[in-house]
Amino acid sequence: MNYKQLEAFRAVMEAGTVTGASEVLRIAQPSVSAHISNLEHALKIPLFIRRAGRLVPTAEAMLLNEEVGRIVKGMTRIRRLAGDIRQLEAGRLMIGVYPALASIVLPRFLKSFAGHHPKARMGIFPAASLRIAELTANKEIDLGLIQMPVVDPAIACDLIFQTECVCVAPLDHAFANDSVIFAPRLEGQEFIALGREDRTRQDIERVLDHAGVAVDHRFETPFADTACALVAQGLGVSIVDPFSAARWEGKLTIRPFSPGLLCDIYMTRNRAQVSSMLQQAFEREFRTSLEENVSGGSRLF
Repeated sequence: MNYKQLEAFRAVMEAGTVTGASEVLRIAQPSVSAHISNLEHALKIPLFIRRAGRLVPTAEAMLLNEEVGRIVKGMTRIRRLAGDIRQLEAGRLMIGVYPALASIVLPRFLKSFAGHHPKARMGIFPAASLRIAELTANKEIDLGLIQMPVVDPAIACDLIFQTECVCVAPLDHAFANDSVIFAPRLEGQEFIALGREDRTRQDIERVLDHAGVAVDHRFETPFADTACALVAQGLGVSIVDPFSAARWEGKLTIRPFSPGLLCDIYMTRNRAQVSSMLQQAFEREFRTSLEENVSGGSRLF
């Protein structure tokens, strides 16, 4: 017994004739008859009797029909799903992302990506970079987007994008008159610092120390978006990643900072897992969108 025999049986049950079944299945009538005969032989049950040129199902065939219908419909769904998977329209993707990307960059990218893959389902989990690395190692997510490299034998961690941090200040701040904010300009400013474990803060402190610049760390927060909110209230200035700053465009003065402080995006995935076609498409298209953002081809931040 095989699927083609069951498919032929179901077609005959619905069409009432071999001719009708052959038209539905788009195969020759002798092929339909052969499938039915082979199925009867395999099951050792008579399924049809001929009466006035028609095939009349036996009581045994009626009993089988409902279950065979479920099998045929199930196979149709499997074929349809396989087609969707081939077209990268179906699948599920679990993505861990650090907060700076979660607020604006990833949603902007997903607007386009979801449109190209309409049947895909995606879970988005904002978290700190180290937590995302842990989720990746435990296979709780498919991939992660983090801001610093991690060393873990269970994880592949690739640098996929680099840009530079920006200086943010209130709209009416003197910095609005500058095209670039140089480190010495921060002297004496009330400064909103990022968390002590944040690599960006460490880089900022190193640059300021080298320039001999002292700032007043009146406020401290682990989230760049919160730092921007404090700046918008006139409570100081800060240096943050451009992804967080993009959310405050038009509400803050946003300027390049010199010397440049790198802001990285790393992508993580579990080495033991084979990436799905959907995941591969995400990784490829996200990298491309970030690169096009720099060249002006797309607007992520």
